[in-house]
Amino acid sequence: MQLIILSGAFLTVVTACLGFYHLFLAPRLSVLERLKISTMPPAAQKQLEALETGQARGLQGEFLRFMGLLGAVLSRFRRINLQGIRQKLLQAHILMRAEEFIGLTIFSGGAVFLLFYVLTGQLLLALLAGLVGFKLPDQVVGMRKNGRVNAITRQLPEALTIISNGLRAGYSFPQAMAVVGREMEPPISEEFARVIWENRMGKPLEEVLHNLGERAGNDDLDLVITALLIQIQVGGNLAEILDNISHTIRERVRIKGEIKTLTAQGRLSALIIILLPIGVAVFLAFINPEYMLTLVQDTLGLILLGVAVVMQIIGIFIINKIVNIEV
Repeated sequence: MQLIILSGAFLTVVTACLGFYHLFLAPRLSVLERLKISTMPPAAQKQLEALETGQARGLQGEFLRFMGLLGAVLSRFRRINLQGIRQKLLQAHILMRAEEFIGLTIFSGGAVFLLFYVLTGQLLLALLAGLVGFKLPDQVVGMRKNGRVNAITRQLPEALTIISNGLRAGYSFPQAMAVVGREMEPPISEEFARVIWENRMGKPLEEVLHNLGERAGNDDLDLVITALLIQIQVGGNLAEILDNISHTIRERVRIKGEIKTLTAQGRLSALIIILLPIGVAVFLAFINPEYMLTLVQDTLGLILLGVAVVMQIIGIFIINKIVNIEV
């Protein structure tokens, strides 16, 4: 009952603060949101309109709106790098504002903390679980970002081949990039189509290419952008340059595939190290719950559990350093 009263008081204060914040700053926020939408490319505007149409009246839309208000309030009181969060969300291609992500992170940590505290009654264990829940949204965004970066790396050689063939056929560079935007699959088609759209809106090609590199966060694409900027300044055979870069990227992808095959045993060992203790703990919790409750309710058991988690993290980190070979 005491926990329920404290939770209710906390939610009341937070709701009141959010209400006052939204009441006084709602006009300014709506203007900024309209300006943000008007500067998006047509493809992103259609995706955002579809997202708002399907979710604005649903529970998910209201939840994200509440998280955005919570994140906006917290970002006022603490120095949070909103630009870095926006860039990471953009690279992961997640249609979410930085304030919404901050609110979702706080909510995730608090929800996991309350869940573990109610189930176990141990404050230390609940705090550790809350820290894990706090980092969970960031890990999900990181996984989405890495997946998009890897997809761009796989598609980039074919896109460069299309551009170089188009240049030999007499197309200009923007026309050749437009072919990639029409013919290839996302995510690289979306990025190249946005480059063409921004260039047609009046931005210089150099600025558009810099924006592409910041959005993609891909080292191979940064190599291509650097070569293009040098070619714009000093000239040269662009088709031949793109062919050479395409060959280099293909070789890097091939070598990475060979390294991934050779290090499969190490990665499997890391997976077993992660899952085996969790599986044993779940199995023992089913066959002998009192035995496992001693581990989380006794002080010595919590200390041993913390040491085991730290050793697990150190082992995973060492194996990850061994199997991840830079090319």
